[in-house]
Amino acid sequence: MNIAYKLIKFADKILNVIVYLCLIIVFLFCLYALFDTIKVYLRASNNSIMSLKPNEEDPIESLENLKKINEDVCGWITIDDTNIDYPIVIGENNAEYLNKDVYGNYAISGSIYLDYRNARDFSDIYSVVFGHHMDGGAMFGDIRKFADKSFFDTHTTGTLYTENGVYKLKVFALVHTDAYNKYVYGINKNDFSRKDELINFLRENAINYKELNINLEERVVGLSTCSSATTNGREILYVKIEN
Repeated sequence: MNIAYKLIKFADKILNVIVYLCLIIVFLFCLYALFDTIKVYLRASNNSIMSLKPNEEDPIESLENLKKINEDVCGWITIDDTNIDYPIVIGENNAEYLNKDVYGNYAISGSIYLDYRNARDFSDIYSVVFGHHMDGGAMFGDIRKFADKSFFDTHTTGTLYTENGVYKLKVFALVHTDAYNKYVYGINKNDFSRKDELINFLRENAINYKELNINLEERVVGLSTCSSATTNGREILYVKIEN
């Protein structure tokens, strides 16, 4: 009886040790996850790159400084009164900068990048720029705010810095679709008929839309990010480049 009691007590101690070890492991994992999350958002909102943001007085020289860091830098986009304020890169394909920052380092938040099929100087009549949806508004996380009609109506401007100069942006549509939408992602450079189809699609399907009477020669940019509303869902904010 004494031996059995000792064995039960010993087993109880072993069980307690295992439980404590499990709790410690869970705690350490949670601590690591928290640290990793903080690191992701620090990368996504890296303030060091902001010191290199182009200025309107000499944007070409400013972008040249950025290109010394990474020759893939092709512009900078800002949507006023949002957290969208980032350099734009262009890779050899659309996967290159999914998890790589503007410095070329691994980053879950990735970079804001132009579709590799587009002209890097934004001379195409239709361009698409991609960015991850990050909570807290980092990267293209603030695009979701434009689903609110009052926000959409009062946040209408932005700026695009390119290798050729500075252009004002005018917000005119927000659409929710999927990653296979032929109008949104079937980029065909300067095909005017496809551009006309895109504008008609936006008029009929946009969550919010503002009629700017865009002609076929005017340049349009779609800012695309992921949406959790549907599988492979995408939210795209559309802006017109003011010449």
